[in-house]
Amino acid sequence: MTRRLLIAAAVAVSMFQACSDGFKTNEDGLQYQIHTDNSGDRIKEGDIVTLQMVYRSDSDSVLFDTYKSGQAIKLMVGPQSFKGDLMSGLKMLTEKDSATFLINADSLFEKTFNFPRPAFIRAGSYLSFTVKVDKVQSKDQLESEMKAETEKQSALESVNIEKYVTDKKLNTTKTASGLIYQVTKQGGSEKASVGDTVVVHYTGTFLDGNKFDSSRDSGKPLEFPVGKSVVIKGWDEAFLTITKGTKAIVICPSSLGYGPSANGPIPAFSTLVFDVELVNIKKAK
Repeated sequence: MTRRLLIAAAVAVSMFQACSDGFKTNEDGLQYQIHTDNSGDRIKEGDIVTLQMVYRSDSDSVLFDTYKSGQAIKLMVGPQSFKGDLMSGLKMLTEKDSATFLINADSLFEKTFNFPRPAFIRAGSYLSFTVKVDKVQSKDQLESEMKAETEKQSALESVNIEKYVTDKKLNTTKTASGLIYQVTKQGGSEKASVGDTVVVHYTGTFLDGNKFDSSRDSGKPLEFPVGKSVVIKGWDEAFLTITKGTKAIVICPSSLGYGPSANGPIPAFSTLVFDVELVNIKKAK
């Protein structure tokens, strides 16, 4: 090894040792620091954990921060993708524990994220993951919790939708699925079939009137194959129901929208109101 390489290697080792001060190493070679260590059962494979997480590059740049986003993450603890990965670290913890793990960036991107390491992250460097375990659940516990929350939100939604319809003095039709709509301008008689491409203009708002999206802002209608689950369930049903040229108010309860999942500006369990026009139908070949 040349003198230059020896010096470079010594610098790399000294940098890693400085980064690793105060860290211990587990049997998988994972560098870790436990900040809060509670009693209880350790996290195991198959558990669903709710985590606050901040991870940084070796230059201390924040790459991800749930505290800033205001949304903890849920993930199922699975098998290791490589020795010393995050799963190895999580299995050392229990509910309410907090810790920091140093994870090799090359292995993380190649074997866990399954895409190339970004150029701004140095080859051979370690990312620091600081986590706080808010909750540990089994799959059955999570499903039971989600079912209870969905039932609660559904009851609340029904009350809010009824108030909205009453306040707006709408004369609506409700389908078996729960979709609610009112035709404001009747078009012709042509209907789309599953697989046809529909061309639609829309403005989407919440029940409070705040707009979250609109094709009319750009002046360009949206095209999509209807009935193919490309869009939310409420849209597939609505555009298979109304006819070409029809304008309508369509109210999608969250069960026909994004359900318990947030999507961009749309919070979980959101009722969505759309002012739509079915501009054209392009028949499938």
